[in-house]
Amino acid sequence: MSRPPSGYFCDHNAGAPVLPEVLERFVAVERDCPGNPASSHTVGRKARGVLEDARERIAAVFGLEAEDVLFVSGGTEAANLAITGLGDPSLPVLLSPAEHPAVREPAERRGLHEWQVDAEGAARVTEPTGPIGLVACVHAQSELGTLQPVEAAAALANRLGVPLFVDAAQTLGRVPLGPVLALGSTLALSPHKCGGLRGHGVLMGHGLQHRLRPLLVGGGQEFGLRPGTQSPALAAANALAIERASAETELRAARMRDARAAFLAGLAASGAEHRLLTPRAHSVPNTAMLHFPGIDGRNLLPALDLAGVHASHGSACSSGSPLPPRILGAIGLDDETARACVRISLGWRDEANTNQDAGRRTGEVVRRRQEKN
Repeated sequence: MSRPPSGYFCDHNAGAPVLPEVLERFVAVERDCPGNPASSHTVGRKARGVLEDARERIAAVFGLEAEDVLFVSGGTEAANLAITGLGDPSLPVLLSPAEHPAVREPAERRGLHEWQVDAEGAARVTEPTGPIGLVACVHAQSELGTLQPVEAAAALANRLGVPLFVDAAQTLGRVPLGPVLALGSTLALSPHKCGGLRGHGVLMGHGLQHRLRPLLVGGGQEFGLRPGTQSPALAAANALAIERASAETELRAARMRDARAAFLAGLAASGAEHRLLTPRAHSVPNTAMLHFPGIDGRNLLPALDLAGVHASHGSACSSGSPLPPRILGAIGLDDETARACVRISLGWRDEANTNQDAGRRTGEVVRRRQEKN
């Protein structure tokens, strides 16, 4: 968890603080490479060289070819492009309530079949009741943090002869991604959740350019699959962030587990009544979805914010919705209970006592409100 001047930042699943060296790389490239990478003159070719070097570095991390790596504007665009452009577009998508809205909503336009989830929010992978064109299985659910049965989904996709899309936005730098790519999946990455910069993402997979249909038209960039002027600076900076996150996954995961344990210890010491909904054994190591009985979470978040604890109900992409996260209803919570839930998502760069202080402060705010009720 990073500590901004106003308190404790507990919303890393929405976006993490940028690494200083990543920002420095962005500034250097933006300063030194003003050309459009599609231009044929010397300045443009220099920009193109930086862009392609970033693509090759990301490909090398995951054992891919450079042409298997596609640059987009973020995880949301990557998901939309995959759901719209993979498999037979006349057939629906098979997925579960664990998916992010960036996956579910384009799937609804295409048509979808839905698995159920168990009490921990993991998809129950079963045979579809009709023909499908694509299987989508998020690597880790963004609110609960529950790791999903990607291997079972891949086995099903292989039996059905359809592509598998995996949203790995929450697992880069937290869970190894190599085994998921080895299943033959197409992955979406959001580098800004692991120390990279916002406004840039990656869609990647073996032979991707031969399997994907474009969502947009009007230019030949990104192998004709994603038109629009590319940013060499964002690509270079986020290539560095991805390299660091991948190399440090084991270390970061251990520190995140310690961070979560320290936060929960501080919360327990406060005496606030609470329940951890996130499964400890089968989740990303930094996430804790907490239920606080007797509290309206819509009022709790502003109170926590004023107390210096910056958290959320769930996905920032759904923050404007009056409804609680879909996954909480899917695991059997009614709306009142779901509204009393808060997601804590921590980083890897703070000391245990900082996280414990954040947990204790959270508990103090909650306990005062519970006592009033």
